[in-house]
Amino acid sequence: MRPRRSHLPPVELRGPLLAGAALTVATWAFISFTPVFSSWLFGDARFYENWGNWITNHQVPYRDFTIEYPPGALPTFAVPVYLKLLFGHYNTWYFWFRIELLAFALLMLAGMAWALKELRASRRHAYVALCIAGATPALLGPIALFHYDYFPAMFAVFAVAALVARRGVLACTFAMLGAVAKVYPIVLVPIALIELWRHGRWRSVGAGAGAAIAVGLVTVGPFAIVGLHGLSWAIHRESSRPLEVESLGASVLAAAHEVAGVHLHVIAIDASHSLKGAWPDAFASASSWLTLAALIGVYLLFWRSSRSPEDVVVACAAAVTAYIVFGKVFSPQYLLWLVPIVPLVGGRRGIRASVLLVVIIAVTQVWEPYRYFQYWHFATPWVTWTVIVRNVLVVALLAILVWPIRERRLDFASPKRP
Repeated sequence: MRPRRSHLPPVELRGPLLAGAALTVATWAFISFTPVFSSWLFGDARFYENWGNWITNHQVPYRDFTIEYPPGALPTFAVPVYLKLLFGHYNTWYFWFRIELLAFALLMLAGMAWALKELRASRRHAYVALCIAGATPALLGPIALFHYDYFPAMFAVFAVAALVARRGVLACTFAMLGAVAKVYPIVLVPIALIELWRHGRWRSVGAGAGAAIAVGLVTVGPFAIVGLHGLSWAIHRESSRPLEVESLGASVLAAAHEVAGVHLHVIAIDASHSLKGAWPDAFASASSWLTLAALIGVYLLFWRSSRSPEDVVVACAAAVTAYIVFGKVFSPQYLLWLVPIVPLVGGRRGIRASVLLVVIIAVTQVWEPYRYFQYWHFATPWVTWTVIVRNVLVVALLAILVWPIRERRLDFASPKRP
């Protein structure tokens, strides 16, 4: 008889997974319940609570009220309302929202463990990768717990794991589930289609594309029928956003402001702040083209590679990094998108990329959310330069991921597991 395949992680990964989970719970609790952070744990979640209450009161998003996020994000707003009701109105919506995020973070670790298993990573690599992910709430601070970005990040890493396991159609499905929640995982779909082309040509590519389209139709289609105007408004609002103050393009203008006294005009849109004017608008337009060019470059590099499991992970990490660094919006919570993918990269490249990612995340907490007011007023030069340096470091991270390097080792200076 054929032995039954266990869905549990291999013995070598159980210790790292347990350590990562314990660290996730500990750092989540530290940020959630330490009084010094209590006044910073709201942010965009204030909008989420309103939307969740309206949804549970049978109002239809996009038809009965405007909302800027994709339909796949809606469950993350409504579930805390139901959890609060289920537990007899115990505590606040924000508490249950953070419980939900903890569940997503732990599932994200499970996706990382699956990828590490398929990569045949060493215990040392697994410990490092999973503990970096587990420490993220403390490294990034309150920002990590008042946005829902753990939700799309969870789907993204499952897409990466499915790709490493040579299950391209499943990878397209996971990537699209993430994309209908927060768009960015869609950059993983072309990598999956390249893999499918390699193994099955047009038939496999058609299956992968069909799976992605089916997810989009099931999740977005009903809202397009009942609330097309509201959905069109959301798409237009996101696509026409001006240059956000923390983006790379804004950093160039901020440096010009500090060095040459260039005037910057800041406008507020909800809880976000952006730059307006001839130069910011030009930079915003250029950002879209730079993002497209960078992604095409990553896909071409992957096409020309041996397309080994290690190459797959590097390409996925590079694609997400390129999407972040050249975008016209760079909110600090976007760094959560990199947390489950970059630490999967092995060898010397992986060491450098993971160390740099930790530095980037930690530096971001220097001003977010505590000194964000000082930054967008451009009244405190050292805060401005800290943001500029952070963005330069993200560019360096992309360079590390795409720069050719002569190594075929999978993990952090450890021999491959037999």
